[in-house]
Amino acid sequence: MKPTLLILSIFICQLSVAQIIDTTDIFEVDKLNYLVLKPEVEQKINKRIEPIIKQKLEKFKIDNKSNFETLTDEQRLDEIEFAKDTIRINEFLSEYDGSYSMATTTMGMNWKGSKYMDAYDNFLNKYYQKSLSVLTPEMKRKLIDSQRKWLDFFIKEKEFIFDLNDFGNHNSRLYCWSYYFEMIEKRVFFLRNIYNRNFNGSNTYK
Repeated sequence: MKPTLLILSIFICQLSVAQIIDTTDIFEVDKLNYLVLKPEVEQKINKRIEPIIKQKLEKFKIDNKSNFETLTDEQRLDEIEFAKDTIRINEFLSEYDGSYSMATTTMGMNWKGSKYMDAYDNFLNKYYQKSLSVLTPEMKRKLIDSQRKWLDFFIKEKEFIFDLNDFGNHNSRLYCWSYYFEMIEKRVFFLRNIYNRNFNGSNTYK
């Protein structure tokens, strides 16, 4: 293909993609002054991704069938629930990215970062409580102390990372999200390991 035809072909493809991207304002501010998606936008995204979630979740169940045989019913249900929750947030943000032009703005990217962090903050709280439920009283007290210290570390580390990237405007936060994600995701999986009894101490679990 000649260079001019190749460039023309790319340009046409870009136009066709641009035509399916929604350019409307998709955000509003709630009563607490937080930036949120408009309800109709959130509903539209959820409707689009529901079949994808079902398909991927079924594949997950099939791919992990042999692994499930070694788990208790409670653990198996938890694995499926966690898979569904993580598939949902990933698919939601993927659909958001691919369907709305505002997702590529600084505001839109920062909203995406905060949405992902909110999801993992929920996972953090959930698996902290689940972990407490399986530990001996002594280890439960130690986890409470550990979690309190980790949260203090997390807050201070986020502030430090932001300061490292701060160049005077709201764009600075875009360079911080991946560091935040890495820390909270690692803690969530650590707590899930506790809950799934993956540690070997003789006085760890009830």
